[in-house]
Amino acid sequence: MPITDERWSGLPLLMCNMDPGLYRLDVQTPVLITRDDLGTQVEVLNDGPRRTAFRQAPLRFDLFSAGLVMDAVSDRPATKSLVVALPPDWMPADDGVSDGQIRLRARFQFADLELRRLVWRLTTHHRSGEPLGHSYNGAVSRTIVDRVVRLQLALEAREPDRVGLRPEARHLVEVLIEDSLQEPPSAAALAARVGIGLGRFLREFKVTFAATPHQYIQQRRLARARELLRATDASLSTVALETGFASHSHFSTVFRAATGITPSTYRRADSITQA
Repeated sequence: MPITDERWSGLPLLMCNMDPGLYRLDVQTPVLITRDDLGTQVEVLNDGPRRTAFRQAPLRFDLFSAGLVMDAVSDRPATKSLVVALPPDWMPADDGVSDGQIRLRARFQFADLELRRLVWRLTTHHRSGEPLGHSYNGAVSRTIVDRVVRLQLALEAREPDRVGLRPEARHLVEVLIEDSLQEPPSAAALAARVGIGLGRFLREFKVTFAATPHQYIQQRRLARARELLRATDASLSTVALETGFASHSHFSTVFRAATGITPSTYRRADSITQA
């Protein structure tokens, strides 16, 4: 059952309410599912050579990728799960694959505190009547997608056949990005400086940093912004421009979506800590 409608500017939110019985489900769009209590028994029928079976656990996430077919058995009345849909148009681009689209892989029964906080922020903002405006929904939703993708890339980086950038190439990339956060070089330009092809560069970059170039640049912008907020009395507009954000409002929205507090609150809290 949809929680949000077409006026909602964030990731679609749904509530899955299952009465006792057996359900056959075909996943058309990747979905992230979580719940607060013990859930249904799930058997994924086409996730590799062996069937994957588990019972939904409280405070855990299940990520179902597009194309999965599963049977869900509910043995209790009104078994409810929160569903966050992850439509393709929210996915970041990936020039390292043929169609330029990042593909989410299924992952079951995992915990991630940061992802839980982000989902809580998004759902709470909806329940509260969107007091921070539509742009906040979008910013938190993009941060959720970034977190999901980063978790996947971190897992892929630990696979034995993955190779990252050479130490000297990694250092060069870090310096080039850090020195030009206002107008960072494109992935193609970075690949040229490192001296490898774009596809290989993107693969090795994701293994090295567990992030896409866009995600990594956003991380460094936020890190630099936190440094400026702590160490200077520069206005928020100045901090925004010096770290590559389009405007004060854009900076504040992205900062709050990522940290849960506004830049000015962060600055005040840091000054109190140092006092």
